Amino acid sequence: MVSRLCLLALLAFTLPSCVYFGVNAPPKPAVGTQVKSWPHAPFTEVRGYCYDYTAEEHSSFFLNGRMHKGVLDPKGVKLSQEQVVRLMNALTVSHDKQARTPCYKPHHAFVFYDASGRAVGVFEMCFGCNKFKETPDGLPEYVDTPALYALCQELGLPLGQGNAFYTEVCSRGKTITY
Repeated sequence: MVSRLCLLALLAFTLPSCVYFGVNAPPKPAVGTQVKSWPHAPFTEVRGYCYDYTAEEHSSFFLNGRMHKGVLDPKGVKLSQEQVVRLMNALTVSHDKQARTPCYKPHHAFVFYDASGRAVGVFEMCFGCNKFKETPDGLPEYVDTPALYALCQELGLPLGQGNAFYTEVCSRGKTITY
């Protein structure tokens, strides 16, 4: 009896964390709704990056105006105008609820730069759990993950499974063929 109560108490404490970390979050705004004006500042260029989030204590791609030390190529891959349009559609149109897990181990980021080269928006994603973080806030709860994955492939950004893959790729630089 005591073990059942302990199990129920543990379950009661873990369920809210799944909602908090977006695992069971409902789509918001309504599916098909497009969020306007993100990243809330004009941008002239977008670059895609791959990084090993384990190279530092924090997983955020940009922190205090500095790029993560685990980045594969600090120059990133510049998106064409057509790719930017597809990226914005993938990010700003709300999609149906997708399967998620609470891991959040991001390895890919898109950075939006203004005309002076200052980052005005950052989108980082963990394809393993289908979760992301955006700066500034304001994107839908669910984005077009398959389109983002395809765009990373098109840009030649490494895509693999597990932290070991990204640690090896990013520590060896561009010597691995993907």
